[in-house]
Amino acid sequence: MKRISFRDVGLIYTFDSRNDPVAHVAAGDTVVLDVEDAFSGKITAKALAEHAEDVPFGNPIVGPIFVEGADVGNTLSVFIKDIRPATGRGITYLSQFTANYLTSVPIFEFMKVELPAHPRICKIENELIYFSDKITIPYRPMIGTIGVTPLPEAESISSVLLPGRHGGNMDIPDISRQSTVFFPIFQKGALLYMGDAHAAQGDGEISGEAIEMPAEITVELNVIKEKINWPRIETDEELMSVATTSAARGLEDAIRTSFMDLSMWMERKYDINRFDALVLLSQVGKIRIGNLWTAVAKIEKKYLE
Repeated sequence: MKRISFRDVGLIYTFDSRNDPVAHVAAGDTVVLDVEDAFSGKITAKALAEHAEDVPFGNPIVGPIFVEGADVGNTLSVFIKDIRPATGRGITYLSQFTANYLTSVPIFEFMKVELPAHPRICKIENELIYFSDKITIPYRPMIGTIGVTPLPEAESISSVLLPGRHGGNMDIPDISRQSTVFFPIFQKGALLYMGDAHAAQGDGEISGEAIEMPAEITVELNVIKEKINWPRIETDEELMSVATTSAARGLEDAIRTSFMDLSMWMERKYDINRFDALVLLSQVGKIRIGNLWTAVAKIEKKYLE
């Protein structure tokens, strides 16, 4: 088992083909990663005004991790064994990013209104998150930002913006304990990054921030000798395909793409004709929105097995 900590290797803010690997691992290895929170550990209840501008970018990630035997055109399998809070607390607040996330029109600036940027510190204990004195939330940890290094011509992609076929900041609650995430591989070694752990997050992450936390993430990495086009997720109960928006693809197209990719996966995995699969999905399929750029098409395995 290999351990990789941001304290030793530093924080990265891009999926970048020029970054040197922080570790080499074999397929089948288990890796433990210590990751920082989405605010680079700078935001506390007492120090927001003092340190908010010190955060260079959001969503620091750890990586890249080179997986031996992972070749271009293969699939990287990431089984998430556990996600543990590193400090027993999480934090959320309305940041400057929130205003941009809610609307691309500068309405807040026009109205001379600022969002109340008071951090909410939430204790995490016994599988519960203490959101306030009156509200508790189940601890449902997830990895908000995870993916492989994209195509060489992409060179560098932000860990906050522009999720895509490589993964990235997808903010999908199903990327959680005991789920397996699959990524198409675009570079030798796959070059995996991850970070941006959440203690809980709702669909859409509408404030732009979840219950952000530093975390210890334990994963098992494997290589599958087949090609996929988009990230996929599998749990004991469900199959899921992911697609994202882009300059030429809005959320509607991402939803359509995710369902079509799921239909093709159902055909390969369960020998169901892809057109029959699409009709079946029209009856029992589900759609989840990770952040506002990410669509996840889902089907329960009970309809397939």
